[in-house]
This record gives sequence, C-alpha cells and structure tokens, in this order.
Amino acid sequence: MLPKLLLAVAGLLALVQGAQAQFYKGKTITMIINYPAGGPSDIEGRIVAQHLPAHIPGNPTIVIKNVGGAGGVIGANQLGEAPPNGESIGFFTLDMVAQIVGNPSIRVSYPDFVLIAGVENPLVVYMRRDTPPGIKVATDIMKTNGFKALSLNVQNSNTMNLAFMLDLLGVKFQPVPAYRGLKEVETAIMQNLGQLANTSLPGWTGSIEPTMSDIVIPLWQLAARGKDGGTPRSKALPNLPTFEEFYATVHDGKKPSGIMYEALRAEADPQLAMFRTALMPPKSPAEAVAVMRSAFIELWRDADFIRDYSNVVKTEPILVTGEEGQQILASVGKIRPQIRTFITDYSNRLVQ
Repeated sequence: MLPKLLLAVAGLLALVQGAQAQFYKGKTITMIINYPAGGPSDIEGRIVAQHLPAHIPGNPTIVIKNVGGAGGVIGANQLGEAPPNGESIGFFTLDMVAQIVGNPSIRVSYPDFVLIAGVENPLVVYMRRDTPPGIKVATDIMKTNGFKALSLNVQNSNTMNLAFMLDLLGVKFQPVPAYRGLKEVETAIMQNLGQLANTSLPGWTGSIEPTMSDIVIPLWQLAARGKDGGTPRSKALPNLPTFEEFYATVHDGKKPSGIMYEALRAEADPQLAMFRTALMPPKSPAEAVAVMRSAFIELWRDADFIRDYSNVVKTEPILVTGEEGQQILASVGKIRPQIRTFITDYSNRLVQ
C-alpha cells in the first residue's frame, strides 16, 4: 500500500511542477524597483533579477523597470495597480512611515501586497570627518553645533529614523528631506551639501565605504530587534555599535526610552526586519505566489547568487520567507494609535 501511495504523491508533484512550468513558460516578468538606477535598492534588485529566472519553472525573462520618486511610493503604486496575473513583481524598499501616517499618495495599502520574500538589513549612519569641530571618533558628533542631515522625503522611514535618533541623542541639526534616492544623498554628502546621512547595508558596504572612507566615518548602526526583543548588532556589521550602544556611551550608560524611542522602533522594526521586499500585486494568483516564494527559497541556496550578492554587499543576505514577511507587513497596521499620532505630528514638525 505504501509504495502505491508514494508513487501517487510523486505523480502529483510531477503534475504540479509541470503546471508551474507552463505558468511562466515563454513569459516576461517586469520587476519594478521603486528607487532610481544606481542606488542600493537597484544594486540588489539587479543581482536578484540575474539569478532568479533559473529557479522559476519555465525560466521566464525578467526585465527591470526603475520607478523612483516620493520615497518609493510611486513605484509601489504602480505595482499595486498592476494586473494580478503573476507577471509583475516588485523589489522594494518599502516606506513604512508613509503607511503608518496615512500618506495620501499611497493608493494601495502595503499589508494588501503579497509578500514573496524579504532581506533583513541594518542601517548605517555616517558623517563627514571635516564637520566642525572635526569628527575623529563617532562620539565627536556630540561636540557639533548644527549640521545638515540629508534624507529622502519628510514622510519617509529614511528621514524619520535619522531625525528620531538625532533628537534622542540631543544634538542640533538641520533636516534636509529633499532627495529622491540614497545615491543622490551620497553624492550630496560627497559635495559637502550636507554632513550626515544614513543608508542601507548595501549602500554602505557596496558604495560609500569603498569610495568615501577618507571623507566620512560610520557612527552607528540601527539593526533589527532580536527574537527576544533585544537590540543586537547585525551579524553583517559585528564591529559597528548599535544606536542603543552609542546612546549609552554618550548618556552615562542609560538606555533610550520614552515615546520617541517607542515611535522609532515602531516604524523602524518592520523595515529593518525586511529592508528589501519582493512583492506581488494584491490578489495575485495563488499558483504564481507559490512559484515565486519557492523560487526565492531556492535562490538563497544558489552558490552563484550568494557569491555575486556577497561580492557587492560584503555579507550573505539574510532571507525572510514570504510567510514570515506577510506577518511583518500585517503588523504595520497594528501600531498603537498614540504612537501613530506621535509619528504623524513629528513628521509635520520636520517641515515647519
């Protein structure tokens, strides 16, 4: 009886795999990257697009479409309104703050997207070494008397993370939330149009550190919480202190606390847990979702992909499965009303 059952299961699996192969055979998948070409999101997305087709039954073609602007919201809107036929995916840095504060530009609620995979990433805050009175070590930021902190639009996680941390530390700064992408921020820092910014892990290890290490210094990292609720260093940056460690260093061993710190973690935690997200439009067919989620799991077992990714980012990518990521997305809609209001009011004050 058992051999017949095993044969039946094997036959069913073969039929399923055959159907999946037919689903994408001869098709072209458009991968929308919601930031301009050349930035950290684009760098990672192109490596994924290069290797992913080999893990999708039917070996479809993937073409990249960069849709920058509004802190990634424009690209997210395009994916959200794309036909749910399995032929459009996004490789995004999702703007969690825009969702939390109810940015009217968002036409599709992020928790409605179908998440197929994510990549955990810390942020790196960095500063020009020649910022007066001179930044020889990270703690010298506490001696500054005003500098420009460059970021993306005002209702964007990149902007809010940076402003929350600087305000918690108690340093004087001028927020400049005016840039379309982190590559533009990096260029502006190089030109000394501003003195401080934050970036993703690939932006730091793949671009800034190898080209600007004589100009800037890393100050701290903002990393994903541990499963126990702690704030450990990312395994990708074991030698760079976390924001919490840095805060304790300059504030007599105290830990950051209060509603501002709670707001920082409320909006940063879901993003840091899956800084890059691979998504499909709402109501995408279950068959296509299953294929894509399986393809990303296989991609993370691909030695060639890991090699090419690691050559750029200088560390192996930390996978978040589709099922895990969907739960993280859902949590964005469950933030306490008091924290949501605080974040909204704070973002409004940044532009006054």
